[in-house]
Amino acid sequence: MKILPSSITPHKLNSLLQIQKKAEFLPPLSIGEVVEAKIMEKSHSGKALILLKNHKVMADSELVLRKGEKVAVRVAQLHPRVILQIIQNKISQNSRMMDSLRFYRSNPKALFEFFIEGIDRFNLKNLGELATYLGEKDIKNIQSILKSLIFSKESLKNPLFLRDYVYKLGYLMEKELGEALQKKSNRAMNVSNASQNLKGLLLSISDRLKSMMETRNFPATEKLAGFITSSLKIIDSHQVINYMFQEYEGKYMFQIPLLFPENMGLAEIFVKFRDQDSKGKDGQGEKRVLFLLDMDVLGDIVVDTKIETKKIDCVLKCEDKNVCDFIRPFLGELEERLMALGYGVECLKCVTENYNLKTKGELEFQNLFNQETIDIIA
Repeated sequence: MKILPSSITPHKLNSLLQIQKKAEFLPPLSIGEVVEAKIMEKSHSGKALILLKNHKVMADSELVLRKGEKVAVRVAQLHPRVILQIIQNKISQNSRMMDSLRFYRSNPKALFEFFIEGIDRFNLKNLGELATYLGEKDIKNIQSILKSLIFSKESLKNPLFLRDYVYKLGYLMEKELGEALQKKSNRAMNVSNASQNLKGLLLSISDRLKSMMETRNFPATEKLAGFITSSLKIIDSHQVINYMFQEYEGKYMFQIPLLFPENMGLAEIFVKFRDQDSKGKDGQGEKRVLFLLDMDVLGDIVVDTKIETKKIDCVLKCEDKNVCDFIRPFLGELEERLMALGYGVECLKCVTENYNLKTKGELEFQNLFNQETIDIIA
């Protein structure tokens, strides 16, 4: 699965890095000097090979890096260790990717809120006459997709829910459009198929609204157009995050609303591959799946799972001992279901642990949101 940001050709980033190397292997540097650092090689284990003044320096880094990227840096410190600082410029400050990261950080639950509000916004009855001009079929499709993206008892019947979620939301839209535009045959049909997802439908409705605002006077038009614009920005921000995660950390992040009898909850799911080389052609290899669950009655629960060649280690973590006691009797049934799917269960337990779900989620993003400095430890 390849997720691209909104533009088919990804934007470059002025990224961050930390470098560790003995002083005798470093090129001559002076305080205040501006030099270019080029990322020669980057692995998901946090190591990078940096070209600095024609000297190759091995780096240890937990920061966002990309092979081939060039970064202008200023020497800020030489002793007791060398510190390089990235030079800020208009391009880096106005980088669309960095803007998307900041937008996500300002409201991490914006996608969840969009799902809830969107179902009401795209109700045919609520739209009234406006629905006829926008296309009732597309409006119905939007509401149908929104409902299908919320995990419920009905969703349990679909073993491919997460895969369908990625396609239906539009995370792969740019990839599919790019492939369609490269094909000589059936081009129109392919482009059309690539846009049959929530993001594609919202873009179509947005274009129609713009035309309507020029020719007709519907009071609700401007409000709906504003909602769609902000919704597309939300989806874009999640595409950018997933693009950056997969490029630099071999990771994906999905936010999925949970439907409970009385209210809504949220599942934040992180899927991480051990490293890029651990995935074979069949997609197998060691994976870590972290579920951060905001439940209605049980409260916050963390499910930490490791999967390798059909073997599973799974630990459920709760803050409340009573919740833990409630869950434990169901673990036997869960193990039977996993075994029925062909998995060997190495470990399956529920434990009590003090944690902050918000902090735990933010830790997964710490590399993307780090300060723009380079630290060479001599």
